[in-house]
Amino acid sequence: MKKKIYLLIILLISACLLLIVFFKHYSTHQFTSRIYSHRGASGEETEHSFPAYDLALLYGSHYIEQDLVTSKDGTLYVSHDDNAKRLTGVDRLYSDMSDRDIDQLQTADHNRILRLQDVFDRYKKTTHYVIELKENDKQVDLFEKIIKQNNMENQVTVQARTLTSLEKIKRTFPNMKTLVLAKDELEAKNACRMDYVDIVSLHSKFMSKDIIQMIHDADKQANFWTLNSMADINKAIKLGADSYFTNYTAKAIELEKDAHASFFH
Repeated sequence: MKKKIYLLIILLISACLLLIVFFKHYSTHQFTSRIYSHRGASGEETEHSFPAYDLALLYGSHYIEQDLVTSKDGTLYVSHDDNAKRLTGVDRLYSDMSDRDIDQLQTADHNRILRLQDVFDRYKKTTHYVIELKENDKQVDLFEKIIKQNNMENQVTVQARTLTSLEKIKRTFPNMKTLVLAKDELEAKNACRMDYVDIVSLHSKFMSKDIIQMIHDADKQANFWTLNSMADINKAIKLGADSYFTNYTAKAIELEKDAHASFFH
């Protein structure tokens, strides 16, 4: 009889621990589900560096962003700028440099320019990647190749300015989420008509109830960039934006938590 009681107690304790782990994971994901860590936690660490990505993930982010440029050798590197000068002091286009040239570059705090493959190798399928093709159609084939090599279709949301890029990628990877970067309301309206577009993204100056409603009416998700102030992040939460880019992951998570707590009180 005592053994049965002990066994029951152990089972109950185990069940409680599993529930705690589950709800902790669910709660964290709930607060971070709409936060895209823009170039990692780039408000605190060098953008697109391992420290920036590590910090964003440490805070609880589930989405880290990469911007892609292409070397002279046809390798995809992670950089917002097409020129290395701002981050490394070397005034050269990545497209004019070999892989060896780029691999020797360093930022002021001794971070290197990462290859996309470096990022996949480090984080694998532990997170979700929001990847922008800075060169749009020119990078589609290279992008599709590396996604296939790493089996990352379900881990990636792909961004582009051109609809043709997203249409081609959607044919190859039907399960991959596609995000179009619209420059204005007219482009957003046009994107809403495309069945291969999942997310319509606009600059924060276009963030309004009417724009979000238009996107939702088209059965798309509404995204905005780049929200760094408390005012902008709270506005996105209040209006019901589906996701947004921010340089300040920790700030966004805390504001999401606060909004969630206020909703239930």
